[in-house]
Amino acid sequence: MIARRRFATALGAVLALAAMSRAPDAKADEPAPSRAAIGDDLRSYYAGERNSAYVVGGLGVLAIGGGSALVTRDTDFARGLGWSLLAIGTVDVIGAVFYTFQVASQVERYESLLAQDPAEYKHVEGDHITGTTSRFVGYKLGELGLVLTGAGIATYGFASGRDAWKGAGIGVAAMALPVLVIDTINGARAARYRDRVREFQPTVAVTPGVSGAPWTLAVGGKF
Repeated sequence: MIARRRFATALGAVLALAAMSRAPDAKADEPAPSRAAIGDDLRSYYAGERNSAYVVGGLGVLAIGGGSALVTRDTDFARGLGWSLLAIGTVDVIGAVFYTFQVASQVERYESLLAQDPAEYKHVEGDHITGTTSRFVGYKLGELGLVLTGAGIATYGFASGRDAWKGAGIGVAAMALPVLVIDTINGARAARYRDRVREFQPTVAVTPGVSGAPWTLAVGGKF
């Protein structure tokens, strides 16, 4: 009786594995994105990057405004907090302005490349977005390091009773944390776009034929 139960269990496991091995891969069944679809993906990704730059720049402007007011206060805590907000806010605004212009030039470049030479677009943008997703790991580690550094400075300030250190640490952590969250979202969006670029197949297209031929199979691209 026990042997039969063990045999039935083993048989069930084998049948389940066989069914799983024959099950179609949902991702494999999905059609590769068309040129129009990948163009939408391109614009959507860079629009998200541009909006993120606006958010970071806006946070920087608020930090500069708040920091400018705090450094005029009489307390060490307010001045420590104010100077950290001013410093990081200024860096955020400069970086956001620069990145906004960079995103605009990238959209123009890759849209033009996609329209003129889809195979070259896949190659060039594929390399670019793969590098971008890799760099996001470093960005997030650096921002996490700033959050932890700020927390450590603040902890030291509270432990030693030094108000300036308390304020400075809180300011650093408070400015780094939202950027870490934003780059976590941006990194996931970049990974999705990278996968779409990899799935894009620009070299084969079926178009209406000419000279009496109903259809023409066109093969293009660079190899």
